[in-house]
Amino acid sequence: MATWNYASSAKSSVQAGSGIQLLNEEIANFLAAGLDEAMNMYANTPQEGISKYKVKNVSANNYKSQDMLGIGLMKINSDGEQLPVDKQIVGFDQTIVNYVLRNAMAIEREALETDRYGVIGDHSRALMHSANRTLEYIYADPFNRGIGTSALALLCEDGMALFSASHVNPRASAGTWSNYDAGGVLTAAAVAAHRTAFKTYIDGNGDLAPQKLVKMIVAPNMEDTMREISGSTLKVDTSLNNTNVVSGTPYECWSWLSDGIVIYMGDGDNGLEFHVRKNPEITSFNDGTNPDKLWSRVRMAVGTGCKRPGKWRGAQV
Repeated sequence: MATWNYASSAKSSVQAGSGIQLLNEEIANFLAAGLDEAMNMYANTPQEGISKYKVKNVSANNYKSQDMLGIGLMKINSDGEQLPVDKQIVGFDQTIVNYVLRNAMAIEREALETDRYGVIGDHSRALMHSANRTLEYIYADPFNRGIGTSALALLCEDGMALFSASHVNPRASAGTWSNYDAGGVLTAAAVAAHRTAFKTYIDGNGDLAPQKLVKMIVAPNMEDTMREISGSTLKVDTSLNNTNVVSGTPYECWSWLSDGIVIYMGDGDNGLEFHVRKNPEITSFNDGTNPDKLWSRVRMAVGTGCKRPGKWRGAQV
């Protein structure tokens, strides 16, 4: 299993610094005479990603699951004949690993003693903001890097990326299946094609298991295009008065998606899981080596994994 590395997401890389607020360097202006107020600049962190996952609270670092695949369709068989016998088959197994993430800040005591404005010692708020943003990158990571390749941090139960043209069915006779649009476009015709793909979805046994297209999820740079597609009763890419058959398709813009990512969400079971062993927690402490330096630490333990991603279809436009 590949090492989980959300920092490799196409959306962002993580920058590192000393983490220690020094009185005579970074915050000297806060102590200057005549300064009337100081303000921390925080952007609100949209909590958008968690709704895409099935969330589980777990107590172990590693959580292993083994699926059982249901039996196939009924057979024509009269009462006088021997009963046909089918059986469930064992599907793929999967282990979801929880990883510990930490961050910390430190501040000199003199800075705390002269903190007239109530902003220097506000470590908890800054660290929790860091935790919230980190979670959003984690939620978006499988979608940002899960397009058409298996060389990723998060793999589905069959060893393929979240969106792949070569997903494997547990029942070998069912062959492979695809939830990846390699020719990625965002048009009314593309939306209609994915709607049809959900209606003709094949389960792990190779049997028809129709779904409905519930919602579109698009990157910020695709929002205006989706607004046109969903909001017009006529086709937006032609001068003819043809009916737009996907008018009114629900959609949302996910701020954390990389440019060009388009997600189609069905109404099937959600195999994308987010495991929480420890929610973000703040602790303040002295490290024992310097009584005049106060530390604050944020820590959490979480993990992601995906069973069968039949609820999801994706494209890179």
